[in-house]
Amino acid sequence: DQVIQQGPILVKFFAPWCSHCKAMAKDFHKLAQEELPDGIRVGRVDSTKNPALNKRFGIHGYPTLLMLTDEGKEMRSYNGDRSFSSLLEFAKGGWRASPLHDPTKPRPKKSFSDQLQSLPWTVKAVGLLFVVGLPLSIFAACYDVYVEKKRREEKRAERKAAAGKAE
Repeated sequence: DQVIQQGPILVKFFAPWCSHCKAMAKDFHKLAQEELPDGIRVGRVDSTKNPALNKRFGIHGYPTLLMLTDEGKEMRSYNGDRSFSSLLEFAKGGWRASPLHDPTKPRPKKSFSDQLQSLPWTVKAVGLLFVVGLPLSIFAACYDVYVEKKRREEKRAERKAAAGKAE
């Protein structure tokens, strides 16, 4: 709370295991060394060690970047790419045009169609093979049983015919 009261701050909420967080770490560190207007500071929060802050600020994924102004009463979400130039543009004033962040708003749930579209093609291919392959393998197994039954009946009929001729 004291940090927020000292003026506007751009905060990165991250998790140490998050590959996206690791990828942007150098650019975010470089941004922290820049002279930013209006006394804007740059900070970061390890969300795995501060779960209460996740709830307070409505953090649902990593990394989440928020510009906290007006003693933390106003929060702006960063939705750009994770390059240094985009981060710098946001910190230098682009945050004023970004959407307000509502920490009480629940995370939107993806529809089944959206979830399916976001899957990698390899998972889709395996799923398709399962959906198509399972009925085909059941059909093949049943057909094999049917053919084997017919073959036995034919052999039995041949043996009966052969036994009838031998008498």
